[in-house]
Order: sequence, then structure tokens, then C-alpha cells
Amino acid sequence: DFTDHVLDKMTTDEFRMMPFNSPAGAELFVYANDLLSSKEKSGDTSGVLHMIRQPDKDGNVISEEEFRNFFCLLVAAGNDTTRYSIAAGMQAMCHQPELLGQMKDGGAIWETAPDEIIRWATPALYFRRTLTQDFEAHGKEMKAGDKVLFWFSSANRDETVFDDPFHVNLHRSPNNHLAFGQQGPHICLGMWLARLEVRVMFEELAKRITAIEPNGPHQFLRSNFVGGIKSLPVRITTGG
Repeated sequence: DFTDHVLDKMTTDEFRMMPFNSPAGAELFVYANDLLSSKEKSGDTSGVLHMIRQPDKDGNVISEEEFRNFFCLLVAAGNDTTRYSIAAGMQAMCHQPELLGQMKDGGAIWETAPDEIIRWATPALYFRRTLTQDFEAHGKEMKAGDKVLFWFSSANRDETVFDDPFHVNLHRSPNNHLAFGQQGPHICLGMWLARLEVRVMFEELAKRITAIEPNGPHQFLRSNFVGGIKSLPVRITTGG
């Protein structure tokens, strides 16, 4: 609900490109501050909120702004990207009916299917990084301090890396997609949970249905950062 409130409210006005700086985002910040204040007044030292407000080993305490931003990450990161991956997977099943049969066969496919669905979805479209040193890539010279965008959505459709990248192949292996970011300190902390949630969802769905097809036009979230399907009407046939 928190994520929907911030993202979905910003699809029709000037704040849609920066939802957490919007009035809806400000409401989330107020909630975070009120919740923390309530816990501190009651002496409640349990939970994550109390933990992140504790000093680190050097005695440093995060600022109010850092706390609000951290809170937004806690409530938003992972829940929206995973469900948008699931929606993209269901859309793929509508347009590639053979996927349901492959899921029903099960077995080793569940070792590769979650990553392929997440590659196909690529819910986080890009991240920005600041170069710490001069760098050259593909003949392009960049200087320390330059801002660089990593377009994961483009990388995950790279024909030089993936065979038939615009086709969902649940057996794809290796699958060196970048939907969880690049390797290193910025890799997605929740990637194993995301894989598990996607796997469980489609394993259970495949057990219960015999067909899935579109039942109306779908609608994408209006965002330049999160690539997600906001509405996906489908018709499902269950097993007899």
C-alpha cells in the first residue's frame, strides 16, 4: 500500500518523475517520523526502526533525512520490483502459451525460470553512478565525477549476450542478466528472496490452471525508473 500510494499517485502530475519528493512521498516521511516517535516514547526497542537509529561502531547516528530515506527503502524496495516481475511473467505466459506447459513439467526448469522471468521484466530500469576515476568503454572516454546511467533494461536485451533476447526462454542458461544490478557492493540484497517468491508464485499457479490469456488491454506504470505493469486483465482456466 505504501508503494502504491507514492508511485501510483504520481502518474498524472509533475511529480511522477520523482515520486518520493512529491506530496505523497512527504506523507510517507511523516508516517515514518510519527512511528519512530511513538516507539521512542513507549520505550519500544524492538524492531528495525530502533536498530537503524543506533550509533555505529564510531558513534555516528544517521540524520533525520537519512532515516526517512532508509525507511522508504525498507517499505518499497523489493515489494514493487518482485510483483512487477510476476506481472511481466504472467504477461509472457499470455503471449507464449507454451510456457505454462513447461512450468507444469517442472523439474530442473525451476532452477532457471525465475531468473529468466526477472530478466524479461527488468523492473528497475536503470541506476546512476558517479565515476571515481577516468574510464573508457566502447571508445567513449569518461572523466572522474561524470554521472553515468546503467540501463539494465537495455543490457538485458543485448543480442551479443542473449540468444533471442526478446523471447522468454525458461531454460536459458547461463543467464547473466543485470536485473539485480552489477556484481559488487551495489548488488541487490534481496535477490535470493525475489527468486524464491517468483518461483513459488509460478509453481503454484501452474498447478492450478490449464490456460491463461489476455482479457483486455494492459497498462504500464508511468515511470522512467520502475518498469512495471499496473493493470493486466487476464482470463484463467482452472483444471477440472
